[in-house]
Amino acid sequence: MFKPVSALLVALLASSAIPASAADASDREIIVIGQSLKDTEKALRDCIARGCPPDEEIRVALAHAENQFITGDYRDARSTLNKTVGRNRKHGEEYPIEVSDLFRASSRIAEHLGEGDAFRLSVLDMRDTLKEALPETDARVMVAQIEVGDSRSKLGYPKEAIRVYENVAEKALAAGHTRVATFANLRKLMLEYVLASDTDAKGDMKKAIAGMREIADKPLAGAEDFGMVAEVTLARIDRESGKNESTAAIVKRYAEKGGVSRPILLSSTPIKMADQVGLEQKGGNVLTMSQGSMEDRWIDVGFWVNANGLPSDIEVLRASGNTKWAKAVSDSIASRIYAPLKAKEGDTAPGFYMVERYTMTARYMDEVTGTRIRQRSPEVRIERIDITPENYDQPFVAPAKEAAKETEKTAS
Repeated sequence: MFKPVSALLVALLASSAIPASAADASDREIIVIGQSLKDTEKALRDCIARGCPPDEEIRVALAHAENQFITGDYRDARSTLNKTVGRNRKHGEEYPIEVSDLFRASSRIAEHLGEGDAFRLSVLDMRDTLKEALPETDARVMVAQIEVGDSRSKLGYPKEAIRVYENVAEKALAAGHTRVATFANLRKLMLEYVLASDTDAKGDMKKAIAGMREIADKPLAGAEDFGMVAEVTLARIDRESGKNESTAAIVKRYAEKGGVSRPILLSSTPIKMADQVGLEQKGGNVLTMSQGSMEDRWIDVGFWVNANGLPSDIEVLRASGNTKWAKAVSDSIASRIYAPLKAKEGDTAPGFYMVERYTMTARYMDEVTGTRIRQRSPEVRIERIDITPENYDQPFVAPAKEAAKETEKTAS
C-alpha cells in the first residue's frame, strides 16, 4: 500500500518549491506579521463594522488568522477564515486572487489540524475560484491545479496526482509557460520515482531519474533555474544510496560563484521518530506512535544558517503540549546543508536566522465502525511551515532567542 507521504517524497518536495515569480501570488507562505493579536483582532472587527471592501476584509482577516496560528490558536484561526469565506466567497469573480488566497490559507491550517476533508475541499475551492475568473491559460490557474495534484498525493492518491501533473505540464507548455510546465513535470517525475522505489521497480526508477537528468542538463528556455532544482533532487536520490559526491559538487559550485543572498536548501535528512526507527527495523514503513492528544502539539524551532550554509544554535523557542518529539526535528534540521552565503560588505560572518513551526497531528478518519465520535488515524504526521521573520538576513551576531523576539511579539 502506498504511503500518503513517504520520507523520501518529503525530502524531494522540499527542494522543488516553485519560485514566486512563476506563480505570482500562488506560493505564499504564512509568515510572522509583527502585529499583536489584539491589534489584528481590532482591525478585523473595525473593518467588518464599517463594511470595508471585500479585498480589504480578506487582507485583515488573513493577518488575524496568521496571528492566531502563530500563537497556537489553530481552531480560532480556522474559524476566522471560515467566517470570512462565508462573507466573501460570492466575490470570487471580482477578487479571484484575494478569495483564492483565503482558501489557500484555510487549506494549510486544515493540514495542521488533521482535517483531511477540509484540506481537500479548500484546495479545490482555491483552484475553482481562479479557474472561474481567469483564462484557462493563466499561469496562476495552472499552478493552482498543481496544488490540487499535491493534495491528492498527500491524501494517498498518487496516481491521480500524476495525471494532474501530466495534464498541467502539457497545457502549460502549449501556452508558453515553460517554468510552470517544468515545475509540473518535476513533480510528476519525483512522485513516479517514489512509487517505483516503494515497489523496487528499478526500470521505472531509472526512467524517472532520466527525466530529471534531462531537466537538469537541458532545461527549457525560461526555466533554467529548475535545472538546478532537478540537480539538487538527483543529489538527494544519490544520498539515499550513500553517494555524497553530487551534493558536494553543488555546494562547491555555489561557493565558487560567491554564494547566495537567500537560504537555498541543498540537503536534509527527513524527520525520523524513535517509533518509526523501531518499525523500520521490523520491516514496517508507517510512522506510528502512541497518540495521546493530537490537539495543540506544536513547536517553533529557531536556528542560524551560517556563512558555510550549516545550521547552528538550534533551539525550541516556544512549544505547546508534549515535546518529546522535538529532538527528532532538531536532528533533522542539524543535518541540513544550505548553499554557502554571499558575504556582505562589512560583515565577517553573515548568516540567516530562520524560524519554523512544526505541528504533530493525525488526520481524522472518515468512518469508524461502532461509534459516531470522530477518531484520528494511527498514522502520526508532522506538518511544517516557515514562519521566519522578514528580517532573517540580519547580521549573525545576536543570540538565537534575542533574534527571535520578532516572532514572540505576536503572542502579546
